[in-house]
Amino acid sequence: MILAAIRDGFILGEWEIELIVRLVVAAVLGGLIGLERKQHGRSAGLRTHLLVALGAAMAMVVSLHFGHVYGKPGGVMAIRVDPARVAYGVMAGIGFLGAGAIIQYGVGVRGLTTAASMWCTAAIGLGAGFGMFAVSFVAVAIVLFALIVLDIVDRHIPVRITKKVKLEVPGTSQEAIGRYEKLLAGRNIKVINLGYSCDFENDCSTVTLHVSARTGYLLEALDRLRKGAPEITGMKVG
Repeated sequence: MILAAIRDGFILGEWEIELIVRLVVAAVLGGLIGLERKQHGRSAGLRTHLLVALGAAMAMVVSLHFGHVYGKPGGVMAIRVDPARVAYGVMAGIGFLGAGAIIQYGVGVRGLTTAASMWCTAAIGLGAGFGMFAVSFVAVAIVLFALIVLDIVDRHIPVRITKKVKLEVPGTSQEAIGRYEKLLAGRNIKVINLGYSCDFENDCSTVTLHVSARTGYLLEALDRLRKGAPEITGMKVG
């Protein structure tokens, strides 16, 4: 009886073949997105995105097959099946996997785009698992457009970055702090916070300035600071 049940499970009808095709399509579409992430050196790359799409499609396929077998009208075990519940569960659960791709990096975070692409990949896998091939291919094209084309556009959009500039200066007087701030500040540079500490034993001070600057203008401001304050013995930007 057990062997017969196993044998019956490997018999492929038209419905089973269609479900297998859906899994393959989902894996291919997820792999396309993962390949782009892999080329950018992200930890969640080809295999991760492929598995996310395949898992989402498998969840949808199982739900549909459950309804196909037990949800037939007039059947002995006819029940109502809602495949949308699977989509809710997958999209909620993928958030935990996406959160693992987000890491703290300096004063900012990295991995937000990869987490978003994984979330989209799960949705694409659900669509492929439901048989929405055309819609899934269009969704992949849009995702790749966002990851590849818009990445190039994004590099040319001026944005503000926040950096910490730490200065080592001789003496323990605070009189020069205002001058350092004026030298750094400009039309595209803004000093948002100041810190100051003294080392009376070595007769030196540390001035910490948190600055907000537009991309490309920070180096110019630091050069202006060096030329306007030659007494600075050390400068560290982080």
